[in-house]
This record gives sequence, structure tokens and C-alpha cells, in this order.
Amino acid sequence: MASTHVEEKSYRSMVSEQSDEQIDRWAADLFIDFAKRMGVGTAIAAFCAAAKLDQRGFQRAFLVGGGPDHVIGIDTAGQLAAPIFELPKAVAGLRRIDPKARQKLIDFLVRQREVMSYTP
Repeated sequence: MASTHVEEKSYRSMVSEQSDEQIDRWAADLFIDFAKRMGVGTAIAAFCAAAKLDQRGFQRAFLVGGGPDHVIGIDTAGQLAAPIFELPKAVAGLRRIDPKARQKLIDFLVRQREVMSYTP
């Protein structure tokens, strides 16, 4: 357990040293990879948890980031859904609507670092 904590701390430190542009690029890539591997609804839920967004908050970030309103919806399981290639729009939108976006995106990257490093 201690090694996981150290790994998280060192990873958080490394990510925190990156530029906003790099963090956004990594978060966007992670969002797409996460959705491909574990499902769109699960990926959106993880993003919302890190960003402290409810469904309406995610929709706002998605739309403000340039996501088309006609592609976001609720799937049969009751989870938010959008095309995988459009998910990064929520990253851009979060930057525009939340002054704490940088820290929230870092949290998303750190919490989901296993997904980011997964290789089949």
C-alpha cells in the first residue's frame, strides 16, 4: 500500500510540473482511452468525479468546450453518453468555466493513471 501512495505522490508531482497545454492533452487522451477500454459512461463518471461535476455540469463543460448539443444524452443504463471523439471537448470546457480546472484535471490524471499506463 505504501508503494502505491509513493507512486501516486511522485506521479502527481510529475504531472503538476507540466504546462496547462500538456495536462489538457494528457487528460483528453486519457478520456478517449478510458472510454474505449471501459465504456463512455464509466469514463464520463470518472471525469465528473475528479472535476466535481454533476450531469448538468458535465453537459455545460462539454457544450462550452465546443461539443455539439445534439450528441450528448443518457444511455439505457442512465449514464451520460457522447461520441468518444467528442469527449475532449469537456476538458476544454472545464478550463473555460472553472478556475480550479488545472487541479481537477491533475486529479483526473492521477486517479486514472492505471488506465493511462495500460498496455494490452
